[in-house]
Amino acid sequence: MGETATGGRSEGVLPGVLKLGGHILAEKLSSRRDVGIPMRESEVDAQWFNRVLTADCPGAKVESFDIAEADAGTTSRWKATIRYNETGRRAGLPEHLFAKTTLTFTQRLTQYLAHALPGEPGFFQHLRPGLDIEAPRGYFGAADTRTGRSLTLLEDVSATRQAHFCTPLERVTREQMEDLLANMARWHGHYWQSPRLNAHDWLKTPGAHFRNFDRLLGMRKRAEVGLKRAPEIVPDTLPAVQDELYDACGRALSIAGQGPHTLLHGDPHIGNAYICADGSMGFTDWQLVMRGSWAFDVAYTITSGLEVADRRAWERELIAFYVDRLCAAGGPALSSEAAWLAYRQQSLYPYFAWMITIGRSALMPEFQPAEVCRAIVHRTATAIMDLEALRAVDS
Repeated sequence: MGETATGGRSEGVLPGVLKLGGHILAEKLSSRRDVGIPMRESEVDAQWFNRVLTADCPGAKVESFDIAEADAGTTSRWKATIRYNETGRRAGLPEHLFAKTTLTFTQRLTQYLAHALPGEPGFFQHLRPGLDIEAPRGYFGAADTRTGRSLTLLEDVSATRQAHFCTPLERVTREQMEDLLANMARWHGHYWQSPRLNAHDWLKTPGAHFRNFDRLLGMRKRAEVGLKRAPEIVPDTLPAVQDELYDACGRALSIAGQGPHTLLHGDPHIGNAYICADGSMGFTDWQLVMRGSWAFDVAYTITSGLEVADRRAWERELIAFYVDRLCAAGGPALSSEAAWLAYRQQSLYPYFAWMITIGRSALMPEFQPAEVCRAIVHRTATAIMDLEALRAVDS
């Protein structure tokens, strides 16, 4: 799997707009394309697929391929079906691929200013190969922060594993949540305090990620607007303390950057989980990959994934289950009291991450369908009040 060298750290909003705008204008005025990071289906051909898919398999060759567009969101996406010669077929080279690119100006600018461009390509290039987890395989990753161009070429698990992608509109069972947490414990344990994490400056801490998004989106203001638009989906006790909760969220994420670090998915809400045909659960969409406290990932998955009554009934036992699996995967034996406190502290961010989708400005893209946003906000808002997250952060 190859990777294009990345540029340096991005600057402020206006300089970022001007810089990326200039690069995109130059692309439109020039017939030259950066074929190292193809963005459109028209920019890939059999020669390019051969270079990234068959280089380690002498004699293998891509004979033909088909490409179909997929739904767009924070990235543009397409699917490819690859047909090989006999050597490639015998070698089991990947046939069903899923591509994610930053094709539009808005996609490039959002990921550029959020310092998120190198994350997913870097994860699949450097970190995914060492993990025995349920997640797509990666075949190519490249990002260039000078231009905002990026491409991640993945296994299409909807074809290879008949994966069904989760939604908060469908109930997650206890067994399914345990499977997700066991999967998570494997990558947390594998990379627990690993020096490899320090080798990649694109692995942000949760606190740095929060500051990036706050600068980009104005999270406090957008959360205020979201609360005005949908007050009925949060507990009655929340509006009076939302400002306190927002400030506490910043403190909680600072805590998540202290102490032992591990690899974090960074965005493990239930919509980024999938169910394979054999019932096993996995995670996709690793573009916000980070490093920090295990509890950031665990709290996000539980509070976004479970219906309120199920979370209330199961969460203490789920934390104990995760702690046991983390230790078995190479992590420490966390005390139950410390683990429960860390979980409560990290329950704040998921609420604000999703409330801004309801309170988005007219210039912000619609990241997720409204009914999905409302369902997750209701779950996460109820969780932070149930768990007395404000008291947990200040304890």
